[in-house]
Amino acid sequence: MSAGAITDCSQLAPAPELTVEICVVGSGCGGATAAWELAKAGRDVLVLEEGGDFTGAKLTQRDGAMYDQLYMDRGGRATSDLSVSVLQGRVLGGGGVINACDVVPISDAVARHWQTKYGLADFSPEAMAPFRARALEDLSANTPREEELNRNNRLLREGARKLSWRGEVMQHNRVGCVGAGTCLIGCSFDRKKNPRFVAIPNALEAGARFFTRARVVRIDDAGQELKRLTVKRLDARGYHEGDTFTVRAKVVVLAANAIASAQLLLRSGLGNEHVGRHLSLQPQLPLTSVFPDEVRFHRGIPQSYAVTEFEQPEHPEHGWWGFRIEAISGTPGIVATLLPEGGPAGVERMRDYTKLAASLLLLPDASPGVVRLERTGRLRIDYAFDDEQRARYRDAVRAAARLYFAAGATEIYLPTSPPLRLTSEAELKRVDELTFRPTSVPFLSAHQQGTVRFANSPRDGGAAPDGQVYGTRGVYVFDSSGFPSSASSHTMAPIISVSRMLTQRLLTTL
Repeated sequence: MSAGAITDCSQLAPAPELTVEICVVGSGCGGATAAWELAKAGRDVLVLEEGGDFTGAKLTQRDGAMYDQLYMDRGGRATSDLSVSVLQGRVLGGGGVINACDVVPISDAVARHWQTKYGLADFSPEAMAPFRARALEDLSANTPREEELNRNNRLLREGARKLSWRGEVMQHNRVGCVGAGTCLIGCSFDRKKNPRFVAIPNALEAGARFFTRARVVRIDDAGQELKRLTVKRLDARGYHEGDTFTVRAKVVVLAANAIASAQLLLRSGLGNEHVGRHLSLQPQLPLTSVFPDEVRFHRGIPQSYAVTEFEQPEHPEHGWWGFRIEAISGTPGIVATLLPEGGPAGVERMRDYTKLAASLLLLPDASPGVVRLERTGRLRIDYAFDDEQRARYRDAVRAAARLYFAAGATEIYLPTSPPLRLTSEAELKRVDELTFRPTSVPFLSAHQQGTVRFANSPRDGGAAPDGQVYGTRGVYVFDSSGFPSSASSHTMAPIISVSRMLTQRLLTTL
C-alpha cells in the first residue's frame, strides 16, 4: 500500500463524497493509535481532525496565538457555571501536543477495580499488561535525570522529604528536552514523543490518510452497513465552517475526547441514556507560593515530581482515590490569569514571577458531570462538587501549604475570590473558610473521562466492552469516554493502552 498523506481541508477541498472502510474521528492518543494499528493491518483508514497541524516553528511559544490554535474553544471551554476550565486539544496529535508529558499508566489496582466492580473482564491487569507495556514503548517513557529537575520540582520534593512524605519522580515522554518550559503550548523543538511524532508517522507510512480542519457535525445511518458522516471544512484558522462533504464508512471510531465524542453522539441522536453522563473532569486546583530567592519555575520540565503520600490506589468504592500534589509551571500569560488579584495588584504580583513555585492539587472524582446539548445545539457541561470532594480539596491545600512552608516559602496563596493568603502554618485554619462556590476558584480540567462508559449491558453504560456504542452497528469509542472511573492521574498512557487493545479486538471482527 502506498504511503498516506496529511491534507489541510482549508486549502484543498476533498471530493464531495468519499467512501472508506474505517473513519476515525480525532487524531490524539486514541485516534492516532487506532489508525496506526488498522492501517498496519492493511485497512483503508481516514482520520478526521478539526484542528490544524502544528510542529516546529509553527509552535511560536506565544500564549495568545497558541491557546487560540491548539485548544478547543481557544482555551475558553468551561463548565456551565464557569467553575472549571475544560482544557481539550484541537490539533493534529491531540492532547499529547499540549500536555505536560507525564506518563502514568493504568495501575494493576485500577484494572482490577474495573474488572471486579464493573465486570470488565477484558480490562483485567493480566489482559492490560501487554498493551500498557506497548504504550510505554510508544511514548519512549523515561525518568528525568536529577539534573533535569528544575528548582520548582526540587522544592516540592524537599518539602516532602522534610515531612517524611512519599513522592516520586514521574516518567515522561520527552527525549532530548531543551528546558524551554513551554510544554502547555506545544514544544517548538519537537522533543515530545507524542502521537504527532510516533503514531501518526507510522500510520501515514502504512497508508492512513489524515484530513485536518475537518469538523464532523453528524453521523447518520449508524445501523446500516455504511455509516454517513457529514463533515464541514474549516478555514485556515479554524474559525468558520465552509463547504460540506460526506464520508461513508463501514466502521466509525470516535476518539475525539470524552467531551467531543459524547457531543457528536448526542448531536447525531445515537446511543442510550448513558451517553453524556458519568463525566469525570478530575479538576485540578492551582496553588502558588513565593520564595525569598529565585525559583525560575518557568524554565525546565514543568511537571516532574509528585507527592503521593495521600493517594489511595485501592479504594473499594472508587478505585484510585485521595489526592496528589504535583509541581507545575506556566508561561507568563497563563500564570497571570491564575493569580489571586488583578489590576495594579496583579501587576505587582507578577514582579515576583521568578520567585514563584507552583503545584496542582489533583483529585480523582466520582464522575458527577454531564455533557448535554441545549435546544440551540450548543454544548453544555454541567458539573457539581459534593461535600466530600470539597473536604478533600481542603485537605490537599493544607498538605501543600505545609510542604511549601517546610521548603522555605514565605507566602502561599490560592487564586480564590477573595484571595486566600497564608504566611505561616499557624494560619492553616483559614483553609476551613474555603467554600469552593461557583467561579470562586479557577479549577482546571485536563483529564476528562467517562460519558460513554464501557459496560456489559446497556443498562449500565453507553458502550460495550469492545467499544461499540449501544444501539449502533460499527460505531465505536476508543478514547477516555469509555473509562468507568479515573484511569490514572494522567490519561495519555491509559488512552493509548485501551485504544490499542480495542483496535486489536476490532481487527478480529473485520
